[in-house]
Amino acid sequence: MRDIGNIGSSGSLGAAGITPSARSTGEAHTRRVADATSATARPTGDRVEVSEVARWLGEMNRLPAVREDKVAAARAAIANGSLDSDEKLAIAVQRMIDDVM
Repeated sequence: MRDIGNIGSSGSLGAAGITPSARSTGEAHTRRVADATSATARPTGDRVEVSEVARWLGEMNRLPAVREDKVAAARAAIANGSLDSDEKLAIAVQRMIDDVM
């Protein structure tokens, strides 16, 4: 390393023939390469991030399928007024409470 001279503040070439700007660019490149090498040398595991929408869709997929026959029967009961009883309301409320608990 003795054959490399100092670079003066005037921007003249040193013994190695490197201008100050080329030297600093080379150092920056060397640092970037060293940083990239050390980053790849560290063992890293795979990582997966699941968005809130994906979680919501996953929950939706776990729900039971819609039973069209039950939906049609409920619509018919609503239409003819047979669903509007205190007894059926009490049953529905109790089922909702059971689901929450």
